[in-house]
Amino acid sequence: MIYEIKGQFIEVENEIEELKEYIFGRFSQFAKVEKENAENFLKFKKDKVEIKINNNYKILNSKIVKTDIYPIINNVISYLINDSCNVFIHGTIVSKENKAILIVGDFGQGKSTLAEEFIKYDYEMNSTDQTWLEIKNDGLYQKVGSIFDIKQGKIKMINTKNAFKNILITKILRIVGICDNGNTILEECKNEFHIIKNLFSHCNWSYTMPLFTDDIELYNTNKNIKEFLRKIINMDIQVINVRGDKSKIFQELGE
Repeated sequence: MIYEIKGQFIEVENEIEELKEYIFGRFSQFAKVEKENAENFLKFKKDKVEIKINNNYKILNSKIVKTDIYPIINNVISYLINDSCNVFIHGTIVSKENKAILIVGDFGQGKSTLAEEFIKYDYEMNSTDQTWLEIKNDGLYQKVGSIFDIKQGKIKMINTKNAFKNILITKILRIVGICDNGNTILEECKNEFHIIKNLFSHCNWSYTMPLFTDDIELYNTNKNIKEFLRKIINMDIQVINVRGDKSKIFQELGE
């Protein structure tokens, strides 16, 4: 299968049948193309993983450990996308009336839970997980969202055209913690250094996360992230740290 990502082509191969839906589902937000070959590749063999991006070759000399699929795939995508105006971020997007909210947080911290609260009030899901962000016309936009989701261990593809819609982001919610009936606190962050530090890890997590299949370093995706984040500091975007009860967070945001 060959996909086009930001004007480049990558061939994805898989020999492990039980992982087929999981692997190709991760690429579902990108266009498949009819092409005989591609300059880049990601090959999941039965006894190894081979990767070549921009003539930089890497090999993991063992059968893939399932938990490593996610960081490997997203590291490859980030390496193709990231520059001073484009970043592939670990974040969920909801939207209403052509304005979007980006929700970021660590794994299992409640991004989907908070997004579902917005959906109750006529928001739409644009991106479930990994989102391609683009800076253009002095604004921050969703370029391509994710339609791949996992609920209770089962893969689910959301049925939405919004994933492929360029939409302006007006708020960024950084989840500190979500709970039921806890103290709810919303704090707008205006400190440039704190904003960059707090968002940085959601842009480069696939590079820094340890692998278990083999002890190798993936592609360094750090380059340009700080420059990208600096550009959004002066935009008309609220960055808000949130913690507490999901319904109270929604209410206090006044959405």
